[in-house]
Amino acid sequence: MSWNDLYPKDKQPSFDEIAEYTRKIKNSWLSLISWFETAYKTKPKLTYSGCSGMPGWNVKFQKSGVGFGTWYPQKNFLFVMVIVSYKLDNEMQKILSELSGYTADLYRNAGDYMKIGKWMMLKADNKKIFEDYKRIVA
Repeated sequence: MSWNDLYPKDKQPSFDEIAEYTRKIKNSWLSLISWFETAYKTKPKLTYSGCSGMPGWNVKFQKSGVGFGTWYPQKNFLFVMVIVSYKLDNEMQKILSELSGYTADLYRNAGDYMKIGKWMMLKADNKKIFEDYKRIVA
């Protein structure tokens, strides 16, 4: 059953239910939540999107109006949409060699997001991708 079928707009999931749905990466997901709470003193926020591309409940991390990405639960993994401002391109170029080949290539080939930056959808299905994401955020 799809995420959106399990949790329609009128049935908000808990973070435990998200963790269970993403089974394979559950520990990485819970660790990421803890990392955000410690490093940025922020908690994840559940929101519902009717967007046709990825409808359903998603998770956002934000601090003082700055978004750190949107996480979309999938069976055994999460997609994370990350937008990196063009102002930070020099910083990204410096860390590309530290990222997995998958993430570095995704960034190099990322499309324009409303003329403010590059956007990419990371498929977070292993610890390395979670570490890449934290490196990008930092």
